[in-house]
Amino acid sequence: FIAICVLIVIIFISNKLQSKIGIHKLYAFWGIGTIVSLMGFHYLHSIGIKPMAYGLFATKEIYIVLLIHLCLAFTNSYFSIEQLKRLFGPLGAAGSIGGIIGGQMTSSLAKSQGTDFVFYISQVLIFLAVVCFYQTRFAKIETTEKEEKKEPLKSVKGIGKYVALIASIVALTQFVIFIADLQFNIIFEKVVTSKDLRTSYLGEIFSYTNMGTLFFQLIIIPYALVRVDIKKIFYFVPVLYLILILGGLGLGAGSLFVVAAVFVLMKAIDYSLFSSAKEVMYHPLSRLQKYGAKYITDMFVYRLSKALISFVMSFYAAKELGFLNTVQLVCLGLWIICIYLLFKEQKNKNLIEK
Repeated sequence: FIAICVLIVIIFISNKLQSKIGIHKLYAFWGIGTIVSLMGFHYLHSIGIKPMAYGLFATKEIYIVLLIHLCLAFTNSYFSIEQLKRLFGPLGAAGSIGGIIGGQMTSSLAKSQGTDFVFYISQVLIFLAVVCFYQTRFAKIETTEKEEKKEPLKSVKGIGKYVALIASIVALTQFVIFIADLQFNIIFEKVVTSKDLRTSYLGEIFSYTNMGTLFFQLIIIPYALVRVDIKKIFYFVPVLYLILILGGLGLGAGSLFVVAAVFVLMKAIDYSLFSSAKEVMYHPLSRLQKYGAKYITDMFVYRLSKALISFVMSFYAAKELGFLNTVQLVCLGLWIICIYLLFKEQKNKNLIEK
């Protein structure tokens, strides 16, 4: 909740600053600001002010969203659509590999050097990300003087419905994925009762999810984005989820292996195929509209939707798998309707991806 409230303020500030200092200085500003904030919260927590742990967690949630999607928006503005279709897979794979190596480094260094050492290393890595991104400041992107001075959020006024439909699809995907996560945990807790066995099993689940994501990013996405119509990919994801939910979370709900396999596959597709296809939908927009749309959909709505479904499910304490399946089916139906309306709006606004 804290992260979402602060993120709203940060999006407002970024919107104002970007038109004045540009994307590279803005990225550096938030990157350095992240390091200062994390170090400050860490110090205050270390001297006994325990609530500062909330600040650490909230900052971690915010900086990931902010820095990744500012970088993706810049990438979308710089490269052509054909280049992007070939790049999104390897770029996503780099992120997955970073996650795998980072997890192993964290585990190893925490055991040998302690958690604080890992924390300080992470600050160095954030700084290196800022340095790397700043090296792209000489990349030339065609833009008008009028566009340079305009705020990103104001630029989306003419395409508000298009952005709202992308945001709706983003929210619905998070609802479906969260409920699948919840269903997995309900069955997992019933079947695996030992703490050590749970830790071991969850470690395997996360590894398989990263491996599946990496497979899609390196093998499937470079082929699919180039050779398959984006509209077909958009429809393919919810239809596949529908089959998985009915078959795996419905008929196969009694088996932990089946439910775990469904969960891993859904997460892997969400992180890879769906995310890459969604990025392509921003490409027909102008440079500023891409940033404005990103602020709304991938920074704010993405986090808000996760928090909202978490709150609703915790409030109702829903544990009936049949009820959860029904909610998922409703979300999938709305998701497919939004896809139809999105491509219809794309055609009406003459935003056809070429």
